[in-house]
Amino acid sequence: MKVRVPSYYKKFSCIAGKCEDTCCAGWEIDIDEVSYDYYQKLPGGFGEKVRGCIKESEGSGETAYEAHGFILGEGKRCPFLQEDGLCEMILTLGEDAICDVCTYTPRNFLEYGGVREISISPSCGEAGRLIFGSPERVAFLTEEEEGELDIEEEEEEVLFGQSIRAARDYGLDILQERTHSIWERMGGFLCYGKEVQQRLNGEDVEGIEGLCSQAFSYYIGQAAGIEKKWEDVSEGRYRSFLKRLTTFSGLDSINGEWEQYLLDMQAAFAGQDGAGNYGEAMAGYDFQMEGEHREYEWEHLAVYLAYLMVSRCVDDWNFWGKVQFVAVSWLFVRDMDAMRYWKKGRYGREDRVDVMRIFAKEVEHSQDNLDYLEEEFLFEEAYTWEELMGQMKEWP
Repeated sequence: MKVRVPSYYKKFSCIAGKCEDTCCAGWEIDIDEVSYDYYQKLPGGFGEKVRGCIKESEGSGETAYEAHGFILGEGKRCPFLQEDGLCEMILTLGEDAICDVCTYTPRNFLEYGGVREISISPSCGEAGRLIFGSPERVAFLTEEEEGELDIEEEEEEVLFGQSIRAARDYGLDILQERTHSIWERMGGFLCYGKEVQQRLNGEDVEGIEGLCSQAFSYYIGQAAGIEKKWEDVSEGRYRSFLKRLTTFSGLDSINGEWEQYLLDMQAAFAGQDGAGNYGEAMAGYDFQMEGEHREYEWEHLAVYLAYLMVSRCVDDWNFWGKVQFVAVSWLFVRDMDAMRYWKKGRYGREDRVDVMRIFAKEVEHSQDNLDYLEEEFLFEEAYTWEELMGQMKEWP
């Protein structure tokens, strides 16, 4: 089978007890059917312990994956997570004993168009250090590996998936066109996403190929030629920030860390003197990032989000909705960055990893949260193409 990964993927290795966070707390831990059957046959006292930690519900066969999971402790901690951050099951039985969700975390998988695509999530700090650690452009590698895809596709589905992949990849190229500012590239990405959706709405899949034959500068030029949306740019940007803060405050919270971050943002930027504080924080943050030549981190953020999300439109044909997710998430992570800068008076490389860990942990791994955001982006005026284009102008 064909497998596609970002260039840093193979460098990833779990650092276990050395990790500043743990993926073994905060989420439900489902047990796949193969692992469940294995646990039922484990001998001895440890086998009894494992079975005593499994919660049962109705379901069998194809529904067994959702029917079984581990009973979590305080703080939603896995019952096998030791105080030193190591896994008791791995120490006792070896790595092959853990269930699929533990084996593959923090990886994300998407199979379509005859290819399995894999990414690693910055909800894991070590993955974040790889994603943002190098100023070089991110490359994507396709290799042949043993095994077969988990899905079966009809020829028509394969061809459609290939068209979507080509469209997504062209968007990645726009985002990495470094002869233009990241603001110009983000605007060009939005212009391009809008045109792709128009082709899909007309069921003109073949027409997408024509869009991808344009020079990148065509879409970036379109964005640059659009007049500013607001007479008062600072006021318009602040109003847009407040809407984003309201939207992301509506997510189902994964943990208290996310909730506290939002409370800090509300206190600093949404209260008295909030507009001034927000503008000052954003200006200081941008000045530091540009002075340290770290704008590539903004590029890597956009590229990561686009690689992760855009091709998911193979299921619903909502290419624009995925582009909205990339743009709005990119803007809100910058809002979170400004909060960290405001709090500390600086924004270090370790802050980039930590802010993305908090954001990704809250947003990426909850389908309910992803569905909520997509509905917000669809119906709220603040997330229309016109409004988003107004925000993709470099700060003065």
